[in-house]
Amino acid sequence: MALWSVLLEILHRPTIGDVVGDIFNFVAPLWIALIVGILVGWAWKPKWASYSGRQPLDCSASPTTVVKTVASPTSCTIPTLNFLKLQLPSCIPWIADDSTQNGSFSHPPAASDAHADCSPLQSEMEKSKLVAEDDLQHLYKLVNEKDGGPPWIQMMDRSTPTMSYQAWRRDCENGPPQYRSRTVFEEATPEMVRDFFWDDDFRVKWDDMLIYAATLEKCLNAGTMVVQWVRKFPFFCSDREYIIARRIWESGRTYYCVTKV
Repeated sequence: MALWSVLLEILHRPTIGDVVGDIFNFVAPLWIALIVGILVGWAWKPKWASYSGRQPLDCSASPTTVVKTVASPTSCTIPTLNFLKLQLPSCIPWIADDSTQNGSFSHPPAASDAHADCSPLQSEMEKSKLVAEDDLQHLYKLVNEKDGGPPWIQMMDRSTPTMSYQAWRRDCENGPPQYRSRTVFEEATPEMVRDFFWDDDFRVKWDDMLIYAATLEKCLNAGTMVVQWVRKFPFFCSDREYIIARRIWESGRTYYCVTKV
């Protein structure tokens, strides 16, 4: 109603010149705000949004990282973080598949045995349960929609010849809204997707919002890591630092990754 009253007042000006001038004064700030928003969004656009499949990313691994490389759909080499492989805890039988029931687990490679000892922080993580089996159970129930919460509402369903993406949301009674997404890569193995999202050295190359990443502590036996991220925001916001604890479980060729900030 306030907008209508302002427009009616402008239209009741005695001359056309006064009407045009007032309309210009009224609309100009809106156009300026729109232009500033477009410029800020364009300047803040991540690097990966500009590729659109026209040129491959530079996926070369760090020379100080001992990795095994595999071919990706973009003709890049993605490092395989073999030290993340570990046994699925036998105390969670509802995730076990044939391989876990038969006792055939994947163990870390022999090359990592020299670094198998957990860092001092690992004992503290186990005591405080930063990333524990309870988190794995919660993730499993969320993925399979068995957590007993309200139903999920689909927000998006998009697909290309090589991938598909779906997103859902739901409103919780005693908390903020929750979001869930599902991405399927048609030409990638589970190991490639796992390594892609867990390789911070490579993430810095394609994620412009991530300006610094470092591994603070890690336990190769448990597959647990504590990392530090610094992410940039628009010029009117300060950079933000995150300390992230994450852990990965393996059951056959299924990987359950839990990240907690």
